[in-house]
Amino acid sequence: MVGTSEGNGHPYSFSAIFNAYDEEGMQEAGWPNIHSYLKARDKSDFGICGASVTHIWTQNIHESQRIAKASKIANIVENFIDMINEVDAVIIGRDDWHTHKELASPFLEAEKFVFIDKPLSLDVDELHYFKPFLEKAQLMTCSGIRYSPELDTIKRDFSEFGKIKLIKGTVVKSWEKYSIHMLEGIFSVIPFEPINIKKNRCLHESFTIETKEGFLVEINCLGNQSPLALRIEFYSETNYYRADCLDAFSAFKRTMQNFILMIQSSQQPILPTHTVNLLNIISEGSRL
Repeated sequence: MVGTSEGNGHPYSFSAIFNAYDEEGMQEAGWPNIHSYLKARDKSDFGICGASVTHIWTQNIHESQRIAKASKIANIVENFIDMINEVDAVIIGRDDWHTHKELASPFLEAEKFVFIDKPLSLDVDELHYFKPFLEKAQLMTCSGIRYSPELDTIKRDFSEFGKIKLIKGTVVKSWEKYSIHMLEGIFSVIPFEPINIKKNRCLHESFTIETKEGFLVEINCLGNQSPLALRIEFYSETNYYRADCLDAFSAFKRTMQNFILMIQSSQQPILPTHTVNLLNIISEGSRL
């Protein structure tokens, strides 16, 4: 596990899903929402394919110690490159994309497998750098919403859902950091080709995307102070489906399971073109 960023508890939750967790350590960690959904799970829910998080580095040694205690990580390193020869794969646990290339490149170039927290990058040159690693299934990146169990039903029954007219995604925080959640979830159900993106005039960040397929995608990012929302709504000519993607444990576990399966099979679970298309949408919206 490499890195941490403000407001992002994934180093705790991802590590705990692999390793299980220490009750006292997780209680002291300051992430009551993570502690709550971990406590709600049976002991048999923890662990993925025999893999474990064995090493951690963050920018703050005290934070590394807190995560290590809470999520049962045995080794704390003072420099992230110190773990290169000790691990098979790494998770870059920062969601501030500006740091991703610096942290990931030593591992990628050492032929280690890497998972990078969303969004991968909004920089064209960096996406060009990352793309070959996506294509050869050495690198995986996505939002856990792609694997939300709340989307299982519409994925299963989509052929009978009817012609899509409108898809709406409503999420907290900013377009740059959190629109990826909505776009990943939508793409996991129905990939689309954007032909135009427009910023809507309102009191929050809101964008409407016109698609080549003819339907509209509307993404609303409500800001930092809004109540938790991770909602995707699908409107067809005959049906409506709403997914409140709030089962974080299951979504994160499925994400990490797919990462391990990628390592074992050398098969990329997400089309690299889909990943690049989503990031290009976010990048274009950020410029408006």
